[in-house]
Amino acid sequence: MTTRSDDVVTALTRLAARAVDGLAIATFTGMFACVFAQVVFRYFLGDPLVWSDELARYLFVWCSFLGWVIAARKRSHLSVSVAADRLAPNGRALLALVGAAAAIAFAGLLVYYGVRIAARNWDVDTTSLALSMGVVYVIVPAAALAVAFHAVADARTALQALFGAQEGNR
Repeated sequence: MTTRSDDVVTALTRLAARAVDGLAIATFTGMFACVFAQVVFRYFLGDPLVWSDELARYLFVWCSFLGWVIAARKRSHLSVSVAADRLAPNGRALLALVGAAAAIAFAGLLVYYGVRIAARNWDVDTTSLALSMGVVYVIVPAAALAVAFHAVADARTALQALFGAQEGNR
């Protein structure tokens, strides 16, 4: 039986996933457009754009971090599962719990240091865009928070599998 709060959390999770997906598409499209425009202006019009390379680079950074969030949500990161495949269900659940804990710890470090670097660079402008470097760096803690959220969900699933399997053995 689902409660109203479960429905709200599910709806907010879907909305956040759609927002991340849309932002990833937008950053990739923007990056592609910047590079394409730079090629056209440099080689066909003989008048290169001074800002497109820098914008494409920052969009690539954002796209990469958004891709990390999407991969965490879909559990599609590369992994070597030779050892995990040979484990019993309890062992697999325990290994998944350790992996989730490591992801949470790593995300915590990125949140901490990402907030610090974004704050330190908020008053520094980019070279050609007149944009705050803090905007460039803010994706680091934002993506790390999102990944931590997915890792907590993975840890919860692993705990349920671990304790559910133990209760089944009684």
